Amino acid sequence: MRLLLFLLLLLPPSAGALQYDARLSAKLKKEFEGKLSAAQTGRELLARLAKTPSYARLKVLARKDDSETLAWFDPDDNAVYLNSRFILKFFAARDFRDAKIVEILWGNKEVRTELVKYVAPIYLHELVHAVQCYLYPEYRQDAGANPLEFEYEAYLTEDMYVHELMKADPALLRAFIRGTYTDLYTANIFGSYFTLSLDPGKYREKIRRYYEERLGGYVSMEKAAVRKQNSVADSKIFAYASGEVGTYARDNTALARLRKEKNDYARFLDDFYNKRWPAFSADALLFVGELALKEKNYPLALDCLAVADANSAGAGLAPEALSSLKTKGALAVLEAASFVRDSHKKMDIEVLSQHLKALEKACAATGRPFPGDLSALAEKHYPEAMAYYARKHAAETDPSRKDYYKENLDYFAARGEGGAALPE
Repeated sequence: MRLLLFLLLLLPPSAGALQYDARLSAKLKKEFEGKLSAAQTGRELLARLAKTPSYARLKVLARKDDSETLAWFDPDDNAVYLNSRFILKFFAARDFRDAKIVEILWGNKEVRTELVKYVAPIYLHELVHAVQCYLYPEYRQDAGANPLEFEYEAYLTEDMYVHELMKADPALLRAFIRGTYTDLYTANIFGSYFTLSLDPGKYREKIRRYYEERLGGYVSMEKAAVRKQNSVADSKIFAYASGEVGTYARDNTALARLRKEKNDYARFLDDFYNKRWPAFSADALLFVGELALKEKNYPLALDCLAVADANSAGAGLAPEALSSLKTKGALAVLEAASFVRDSHKKMDIEVLSQHLKALEKACAATGRPFPGDLSALAEKHYPEAMAYYARKHAAETDPSRKDYYKENLDYFAARGEGGAALPE
């Protein structure tokens, strides 16, 4: 259907098709605003943006980029860019030039509506970066890198927005959980939403590892301040030796700006999390976990409910939320064990190993005994699982999938070597 929408609109190429940039930008910006306004999280972000003069001039553009980035905010251009390479993949269309993509998007509301519907959470994520740059304009200049803490706010805002949308209409989430629908944008947003935790520290640590250790080019505000302070100390010595006092003065001013922005943003971020955690995370885990139970996606249900139950102590949950997590967590363990007993002969090794692994981790986390009759099944199939993930890891080139296979290879290798016994 999406491909048909694109193909029906193809016209002979016209010169200067990028003349549609401004008009497309205005339409996309307005239509995204309409989509974001459907949720409280979106309305709050738009209200913050409305107070900044720069937002009125923000552009929304489609441009090809060879990276794996779906969208990005460019503070120099004051623009949110949608990676046209992925727009084409989303519509299963062939490799048109940006000019043609812009023209088609500008000229057809049905195509735009389909795109806006699925890209909105990712666009919202980039708008968070826009307001951050508007309010803390000196950070990149003074720190020399992207601020890691900005991602903590952007991901939480995106996950809250997705949660609101899914609670209002869970059809997309249910289809994704049961495996009957996916697309590249939906897979991306649920990839974050499904990894929520009752512990905000664990949530932020997941983000930190991805940006600092895998992507690079990101630095915490604390590290940036220390780095700048050391640089200022060096420039002071050089200034006295060379007479270049102006350089030292500029560096000292930049350090003062960086310290102020670090402190201001740290207060904002603490307040932002404290007002929303753990009520939001508990509600999201219960919501996703219950849907996963209904759709018989037991690995996801166990991760959301049983593991959350184990982490609930000291999380400050309301008594009713705590009781619901414990009840649903116990139910998830019982249902998952029964499902594996009844269906393991029909499962391939990846599906079986993931069910056993999820059940094992849930039992260990909650102190429940691993079902004795499933121990023999696990011991029989874990060596096979280890060999399977070793082959997949060796052949995989996509970094995310390769990490997934490596994590599973390590897990089943440890089990196969007897390095960790099944919980009793």
